[in-house]
Amino acid sequence: MSLVFGYLTQKQLKIWSMFLKKLKQSEIAKALGITKQTVNKSISIIEKKIAKSLLDAAKVNRIFVHKIDPLRGVLVGYSPEFKTDVIIFLSAKHGLQVWYKIDHSCNNCSYYNECKRILLDEIEFRGIKLGDDEKSLPPSKLAELLFNNLLEGL
Repeated sequence: MSLVFGYLTQKQLKIWSMFLKKLKQSEIAKALGITKQTVNKSISIIEKKIAKSLLDAAKVNRIFVHKIDPLRGVLVGYSPEFKTDVIIFLSAKHGLQVWYKIDHSCNNCSYYNECKRILLDEIEFRGIKLGDDEKSLPPSKLAELLFNNLLEGL
C-alpha cells in the first residue's frame, strides 16, 4: 500500500477497477469469489482510502481543492504557485497522476511519448471511445478529452 496507488491493496485496486468499469457488485463478487457484502464493505473502504490519497497528493503539491470524487478517483483544484487549474486522478495502471493545465506545444517535449501512453491507457481503461483521428492527437489534446470526461458530472 502506497500513496502512488491510492493506499489500496492489490485486491482493493482490482475491486475499484471493476467498479469503475460499471460492473455490478454481484458481478465483482462472483468474478473474485467473494461475497457481495465483502464487495460493498470494500468499496466503502476504497472510497476513504482514495479520498485520503487524492487529498494528500493535493497537499504535497500545494493545490487548493475545488472538487473531489473519490469513487471515480478524481480531484480538481488550483495551483496558486503556477496560477493554473490542476487535476489529480488515480490510474489503476499508472497510479496517482497530477496534471497542470498549461497552454504549450507538446511537440518538443521530452515526455511526449510517455504522456501520450498514460493518457491513451487511461482513456481506454475508462471506456472513452476515440476515433482513429483522435488517437493521433498530441497529449495536450488527449488530456483535454480525458479531463472533460472525468469532470463530467463532478
